[in-house]
Amino acid sequence: MKHTLKLTAMLAAVLMLAACNKEKELTPDTVATTQERDITYTVADRTTTVHLETDTEFEALLVQFCNYAQQGDSVTFYNANRGNKGVAAKDVATYSTTNREEMIRWMRQMEEAGKTVTITYDPNTGTYNGMAYATAPQPQIDGTLWVDLGLPSGVLWAKCDLGANAPEEYGNYYAWGEISPKEVYNWNTYRYGTADGEGNLLTLIKYNTHSDYGTPDSLTILRATDDAATMAFGIGSGARTPTKEEWQELIDYSTVEWTTMNGVNGLKFTSITNGNTLFFPAAGMRYGSELHGVDGCGFGFYWSSSLDTNSPSDAWAFCFDANNPVHVGKSNRRYGFTVRAVRLD
Repeated sequence: MKHTLKLTAMLAAVLMLAACNKEKELTPDTVATTQERDITYTVADRTTTVHLETDTEFEALLVQFCNYAQQGDSVTFYNANRGNKGVAAKDVATYSTTNREEMIRWMRQMEEAGKTVTITYDPNTGTYNGMAYATAPQPQIDGTLWVDLGLPSGVLWAKCDLGANAPEEYGNYYAWGEISPKEVYNWNTYRYGTADGEGNLLTLIKYNTHSDYGTPDSLTILRATDDAATMAFGIGSGARTPTKEEWQELIDYSTVEWTTMNGVNGLKFTSITNGNTLFFPAAGMRYGSELHGVDGCGFGFYWSSSLDTNSPSDAWAFCFDANNPVHVGKSNRRYGFTVRAVRLD
């Protein structure tokens, strides 16, 4: 649920100062453009909407976003006046710089282009990392997007993978904790890790429970701004990546059958409670720049939102193929797996 919250004291002070400066500098050369905005932003799973009357106030807010990022939080924002809420991220643009003013300039450009923007900060390199994307409606399938399997938790499951238009279609592939697809999946390209010259993991920037990988932060479940499902459907939609326990619940309360749908191999779940079904295509996985595991019968890997706390370079995933029983196991966070969204009824 989206909440409209008061600005922090720091941000309120910055905006008040900006407003005072605006009143003192009403000259043709220096007056700020009057452009009202309603900016909705999320920091540490807390969503705030603020009304801004001038570009000067917007600039002050972007400065605060950089401060939040440097404190270790990812920030996602969009201009609510543009209606850029919604789902199915597309047209992704990325930008990295060590210069704060350049990052602020880029965020402004993306907002003016009608994008949703996410910013993070890498303290190891002093780099701001930005990601901006447009949104488009998530396709409806058979008149409804969600399936009620009568599970004890009340969780509903999406009918198809993120990025797919039908249950049997392969969707997008995501590294764990990343919110958009990419060309290469390894530690060198991983959003929340650093690697040595040979591509081996050195440190984890976020979601770390062990000092061997840097400073632990004790984060063990994906935050909303790092959850591909949440960011695809929109913050406030209730959609998210299932936890390890929710995958296990699906297994425990369903029968499973290896089958095909429109010529695509995959796994069919049938609820033992109400008989409703889900199909998971054997979409394989991405590692490096290649797609693996779709030849022959194929296999499937789907991320959970749960970190492996004993080995934080791994996260928990749902795994299956034609010959092995379905199970929830741990796998490397750098790999590109598919994602199936859930939400509470």
